Amino acid sequence: ICPVGDDWRDQIAAVAMITVGGNGLCSGTLINDCGSDGTPYFLTANHCTSNGSSNVGAWVFRFKWESPTCTPTTNGPTNMTVSGAQLLVHSGGSDVALLQLNTTPPSSYNIYYTGWDALGDAPENQTCIHHPSADIKKISFDYDPAVQGNFDGAQCWHILVWDDGTTEPGSSGSCLLNQDHRIIGQLFGGEADCSNDVNDYFGRFDVSYPLLQP
Repeated sequence: ICPVGDDWRDQIAAVAMITVGGNGLCSGTLINDCGSDGTPYFLTANHCTSNGSSNVGAWVFRFKWESPTCTPTTNGPTNMTVSGAQLLVHSGGSDVALLQLNTTPPSSYNIYYTGWDALGDAPENQTCIHHPSADIKKISFDYDPAVQGNFDGAQCWHILVWDDGTTEPGSSGSCLLNQDHRIIGQLFGGEADCSNDVNDYFGRFDVSYPLLQP
């Protein structure tokens, strides 16, 4: 909600926290399709569907869980939720999972379906919107171009160092956005945490796209 996020209000509205049994699991993003028809496709990470959390039909997607004020930050309302989804496609090659929510988020949530870029061009800078350690929504910035890299067998965009903010477990699956505010990946893993801002890896959307396109 702080002014640093003002240029990203649409994309912020697209991000939700995935919860299982009331506990935060991962992050993800409502993603648009070519018809812009409001089909509730939801992009997250493949590894979020493993480790006993593969029953996406039992997931609850919490939207707009954000602090109402910049300083101090406080927990926002938790009642903007959608229950259940179908797993449409997933792959370890770019650590991607595409879901379709069982219910379209109501218009009262004022959500957004984010665009994407499947060209694979190197970005100029990157932004990530996420729920670190199942916390209220945060935003992180890297002002230098990401580079291609490999993480645990997946083709990724490698964030060498975050310039403002970082990610943590729970940020997994969150969108990596380029300078045009379009999705180019989703968070897989790396070394970043609250005390460290280096070496984050996001599965590349251009690698995922042949699977997602249908």
